[in-house]
Amino acid sequence: MANPTLVTQVSNDPASLPAWLDQQELQSLLKQEMADFRSIQSIRGKWEMNLVQPTFSVQLQVECAGNRKRVVSYLVKSSEKTPSGRKFPIEGDFSVELQMYEDILPALEDLYKDDGQAIKFTPPFLSTKQGNNFHCLFLDYAQTRGYSVANTLNGLERPAMEAVLSKLAAYHAATARYIQTNSDKKRVLSKLVEGAAAAAAAAAAGELKSLLQLRFHESLRSHDAREYEDKVKAFQKYVRGAIEHSDTRNSFNVILIGSCFPNNILNHTDAFGNVKDSLFVDFHAAKYGPAVYDLFSLLLTAPAKKCTRFDGFVKYYHDRLTANLTLLKYRGKQPTLTDLYLDLLNYGHWAFEVATEILPIVLSHFDSDDADIVELVRSPLFSLQIRELLPWLENRGYFEEE
Repeated sequence: MANPTLVTQVSNDPASLPAWLDQQELQSLLKQEMADFRSIQSIRGKWEMNLVQPTFSVQLQVECAGNRKRVVSYLVKSSEKTPSGRKFPIEGDFSVELQMYEDILPALEDLYKDDGQAIKFTPPFLSTKQGNNFHCLFLDYAQTRGYSVANTLNGLERPAMEAVLSKLAAYHAATARYIQTNSDKKRVLSKLVEGAAAAAAAAAAGELKSLLQLRFHESLRSHDAREYEDKVKAFQKYVRGAIEHSDTRNSFNVILIGSCFPNNILNHTDAFGNVKDSLFVDFHAAKYGPAVYDLFSLLLTAPAKKCTRFDGFVKYYHDRLTANLTLLKYRGKQPTLTDLYLDLLNYGHWAFEVATEILPIVLSHFDSDDADIVELVRSPLFSLQIRELLPWLENRGYFEEE
């Protein structure tokens, strides 16, 4: 007779566990992952607030055969409402994230496996094998294996950035090849541009974007950037009204991560501080669109030196992208470095939006409600960086109406 599977003790504060955390699902997961699993002895958890979305981490003390004890940890994602915390102005969907983890991401890793390359884009995804009606999405808690969130107020130096760019280029190349052989997937994923403005207007993300832009414009004098007030106001109006009509058909399109910020990156470093691997965690904003969206999102939030190293990082990304496209036997014309720069110029408004909406949140310790947004866009660290970025955006043509 099989030993019963029980939760013998919940954490000392059961109220701290989300109501949607299904203990039966946890038991199924553990039985699937551990052949000698017998029972859950205790459950403890906390919200990880420094990721793109607040995500619940759970630590389980379990009993195995022979009365042996083990501690296992998971990141648990759910479609249920998360606690208030730092919110990024991006739209997403839990069902999209499930599809990415269940279907698309394993297929991308298999593309490299078929060519003899072992590459992982995310922490391992754990399925309870209960069909498609998942209440939660379970990820291996990579922090117990030496990974940590890449977001630091000082930013990432060049070697760390190159490690992240290598993984991003490998991901983009795999999605481009994947779409070539699975063109129907483009219909499942929403597109980045089509109808984006209309959708955002009715969504919380759209409201937050508008509020961030309003507060940013009001903060320009505190940044000693009064001369940009008229130009910023006009460009904000231009972005709201015209961008949804952008034509992306001639761009290098991929399945975007959609939230390629340091808060969505886990880096594994060695004893000397060198980044040995990078993983992405959140895919709820995954969409089909120009690769430069993710590139702008990363390069204008993560590096310690954003302006002076921008071109070097773009070149490094392009070199790794084309190398991976060749490895994966991508059919058709590969994007040249010139093609990539044309996309960066054509979608320069994304650079402005990342610098003014995403960067202040990345650099903050605040919740993004109305009161705190004033503090976000007036923080000394953001002020220092935006004073450098505004003339740089202008000189690059990323801050101009067509």
